[in-house]
Amino acid sequence: MAGLIGLPLSGVALASAASQPADAPAAAMSPLATQLAQRGLAAGEGYPGLHSLCSLEAPLVDAGKRHRHSEDETAKPRPRSKPSADKRKSLGPHRVFDNLYFVGNGQVSSWALTTSEGIILIDAMNTPNQAETIIAPGMRELGLDPADIRYLVITHGHGDHYGGQSWIVEQYAPEVIMTKIDWDMLDDPEQRIDNPRWGEPPERDHQVIDDERLTLGDTTLGMYITPGHTPGTLSLVFPVKDGDEVHHAVLWGGTGFNFGPDEARLRGYSASASRMHQIAQQAGVDVFLSNHPKRDGTPGRIAALETRKPGEAHPFVTGGQALGALDLLSDCTLAQAERLRAAR
Repeated sequence: MAGLIGLPLSGVALASAASQPADAPAAAMSPLATQLAQRGLAAGEGYPGLHSLCSLEAPLVDAGKRHRHSEDETAKPRPRSKPSADKRKSLGPHRVFDNLYFVGNGQVSSWALTTSEGIILIDAMNTPNQAETIIAPGMRELGLDPADIRYLVITHGHGDHYGGQSWIVEQYAPEVIMTKIDWDMLDDPEQRIDNPRWGEPPERDHQVIDDERLTLGDTTLGMYITPGHTPGTLSLVFPVKDGDEVHHAVLWGGTGFNFGPDEARLRGYSASASRMHQIAQQAGVDVFLSNHPKRDGTPGRIAALETRKPGEAHPFVTGGQALGALDLLSDCTLAQAERLRAAR
């Protein structure tokens, strides 16, 4: 941490101690937290969708407890605004690389990775209806046959990523891949996060281990357990093709601190991101992806891709900025842990 001292503090919004949320009243009083957050923002400058992770003002809310409270008979239901159809469908299917296709919507990503022997689908959105009306039609619109899906990789055990799996499994029978840790989490009412709008969790199938390789035809996917967002979040490294050029993408499997003010878990999350930086650097990664399009800037990058001229750089290929996104995840999560330590 020696390199942090003297780092400029401009550019990150830090509230005064008097305006801090109850879970971190001393956030602004921790120079180390402030400096780590600033360093993370600088490293991840190219990925503004991640910048909220660096805010030392935002409350750290346990989504699981919030939902369990909402089911209590004495709790008053909170009204939910239903997004318009246009908003839900604001981001249509698109070929991002020659072998990688976006088939999600504006809120949650689903990625189809094509190989010489079939398709690896990464995540299944929220519900069977979304799988049927968004993923499958999107694939067909892009010239892909959903019947070619051989594997469904679920990055973590939250229903906005596994919710559509039952329809996909029923229709196309792919092998479902998730970590044993997250399957165990789904079996534990105290750990899992439920939402009545999500589809059913997957039945246990292939329980991936850390640093496992999934090879289908001419493509190999590296799979790494990166605990943090969930205990068994899975992050991926794989090749993507742009004409004669081959790049390497890292897909960070779970973003956000919806587990509440848990210092140990935040430190584990930071360590996972730091380790993933090393893995990605060794693999020559120059593309950073997420399973939420706003986090990795997918809408803007797709818009730039649509107007890309011959010879122009691919908007998803960001070179060292891709590793910088992982540095942001590591530094800003550690900043949140230091914020909690200062509040003790």
